[in-house]
Amino acid sequence: MSTPADRPRVGAWVPAGLAAVVGSVCVAVVLAARSDRGPQLTATVGAGFVALATGAALLLADRRRGHDRPLRLLALATAVWGLGQLLVALGLARSGRVDYPNVGTTLSVVAAVVGIGAVLLAAGGRSGGVGLRRILLDALMLGSTAGLLVWRVALVDLLGAGSAQTGAGRVAMAVLLTEAVVVGLLLLLWLRDLDHGLLPAIAGVGVFVGADLAITWSMLGPGHVRPWQAVALRCVAWPLIGVGVLRYTAMTGARRRDSPSERAEARVTVATTVASVAMLSVALATLLSTRVLDVVTVQLALVVVVVFGARESVNGLQRQTLLRGLTQQAHHDPLTGLGNRRALIRRLDAAAAGGTAVLTLDLDGFKEVNDVLGHARGDALLVAVAGSVRAVLPADVEAFRIGGDEFAVVVPGATERAHAVAEGLLVAVRAAAQAVPGAAAVQVSASVGVAVLGPDVLTGLVESGVALRAAKEAGRDRVELYDGPIAARHRRGLAVERRLREAVAAGGVVAHYQPVVDLRTRRVVGVEALARWDDPELGRVSPDEFIPVAERSGLIAAVGAAVLHQSVSDITGLLRTSDMCALTLGVNCSVAQLRRTGWADAVLELLAELGLPPHRLAVEVTESLFVDVDDPAVRELHTLRAAGVQVAIDDFGSGYSSLAYLARMPASILKIDRALTAQVVLDTRSQAVLRSIVSLAVSLPMDVVVEGVETEAEHELVRDAGASFGQGWLYAAAVPIEALPAMVADINGRSGVVPAQTGSLASSRGT
Repeated sequence: MSTPADRPRVGAWVPAGLAAVVGSVCVAVVLAARSDRGPQLTATVGAGFVALATGAALLLADRRRGHDRPLRLLALATAVWGLGQLLVALGLARSGRVDYPNVGTTLSVVAAVVGIGAVLLAAGGRSGGVGLRRILLDALMLGSTAGLLVWRVALVDLLGAGSAQTGAGRVAMAVLLTEAVVVGLLLLLWLRDLDHGLLPAIAGVGVFVGADLAITWSMLGPGHVRPWQAVALRCVAWPLIGVGVLRYTAMTGARRRDSPSERAEARVTVATTVASVAMLSVALATLLSTRVLDVVTVQLALVVVVVFGARESVNGLQRQTLLRGLTQQAHHDPLTGLGNRRALIRRLDAAAAGGTAVLTLDLDGFKEVNDVLGHARGDALLVAVAGSVRAVLPADVEAFRIGGDEFAVVVPGATERAHAVAEGLLVAVRAAAQAVPGAAAVQVSASVGVAVLGPDVLTGLVESGVALRAAKEAGRDRVELYDGPIAARHRRGLAVERRLREAVAAGGVVAHYQPVVDLRTRRVVGVEALARWDDPELGRVSPDEFIPVAERSGLIAAVGAAVLHQSVSDITGLLRTSDMCALTLGVNCSVAQLRRTGWADAVLELLAELGLPPHRLAVEVTESLFVDVDDPAVRELHTLRAAGVQVAIDDFGSGYSSLAYLARMPASILKIDRALTAQVVLDTRSQAVLRSIVSLAVSLPMDVVVEGVETEAEHELVRDAGASFGQGWLYAAAVPIEALPAMVADINGRSGVVPAQTGSLASSRGT
């Protein structure tokens, strides 16, 4: 729809136009007064001068606007038509009648053709060549079918089939057909653009066509008299046409450059088809009812057929263009112009197995470019990289963009050639980064993985991705080949994932328990449940191997849930059937578990069902969880803490620790990572760090558990630093539930201290 900003400022030419119209009417009155032709001559002269005045006003508007070609053409068409009417008036004044054909009516037909060109030129500002031809053919389709309908319904019976064979009949039919096309064109443009500025022009042309129908009816009938009322209507038509086209052509430049939407084009197509079919149906119905087939009907029908054929040809051309565009979009990245993932798969399908390598390239530092310089610079970097990659690749090597900052390259030939191409890509990426303003401030490089295609091309693509990850892990800005250790590690990972998925479903992942001891008395105060897995095919799989696989594959929540349920059940049963003192159970929980809505409520229901007091459970989470205090996982921990469940920060000191987390989070236990424990016997600075952490935690207050205690020296140092509890192989390794009572009894028996002197992880300050 048009907006106020799209409307023309017509105030400058309206006074001049009105003055010209008034002057024209005055001249017409004077001429008529001096002639005995009366109203008919007055109306003809008036229409001519009104057309000339409208043309002058349009030229004035064109001059103020800065020379608009469609407007100039319309002004010319209007002036030519006005001149033609003045010539008709001259003939009428001389002979008292209008003979057909004559110079004046011929000029009117020429003017109509020029007017069509002006409107098409204005519409062309918003259409491509095919779209412009399409809407013209639609207008011709409407005009020819309308002409056929008018002839069959209104004229053939009244005038007779032979009337159109006279000179006057031919001119009249040509004028009517031309005007019908103009009406159709304006209606379709309005329907396409929904611009109300065209409505005055449509109304004006409608008045004009109505007047010409009346004139044609009279001129071809008995008496050959032109009704002056119909001629006078043309005085109203031209100003309306001028205002409408002026408003339409005065749309803002930006709006006129916009191409019509697919919905707009569909409106035009549907309207043309429905209207044409309806008019043809009526025309054919009249033909069948009268069974009179005249020459004009045949000629008009042939015109309809030719226009329909041309229209379908243009439709076919448009469909082919659209198909080419869709194919381009479907197989190419719009930003870089490289082929996309779909094009890559098609290229790989055509490649020879064993004789082609696929390279996967990922930009190192691209995220930093987006974060520091903005996404516009990131896009510029991608375009520069694509251009640089194209420039260095041999003619038979093709590059693709398959993700955000990920590219793929297909290299025919041996692995050595693929490796050489990959090394060239590293240089090309560094050069491209230097060409992007500001990118030099960020370390931008590339990591490349290379794999040889086998029978399954998708497997080759996956393998190159594995090699790419290996290149990143090895330090970036390098090339890695999917071969040897990398391939073996990948195959092992796939096997572990497959078997782990089956083991989780079958209950093959079980809990073992490692004791937590009081550092002063060496008595057991709690246990930590640790996941263990013995596989019939793979043997004993270390947690250091299967836990990362579980995290990558999304199995970690299922593993954690299985260990939690088993350990709560085991410890509850142990406390009921043994004479051991009460123990605290620590269970590791992943972020995936904690971020599940209602997880805390499910844990509390499990404790109530199995009968374990909430303060006997400690949920252990890593410090990386606490980066965002608004994380849903943190809210779940607050729910658990409010119910009495303890929260332990696990592996503290292994990452980018923030002491501020200790004050903000609902934690009652701090577990210091084994990496710091191993340093305390070697480094006095590490001892000072340990003492500071322990002192801060105790003051909050929090219980401190030091992990990884493996020697007596470490035991004494962490005890002297002020820590209360320890965990490690010095005391015992993790054991299954069946061996736990004997292990606890052995540790407590060696301590020589009575239970009353031993602290508890479920102490009053921790609950």
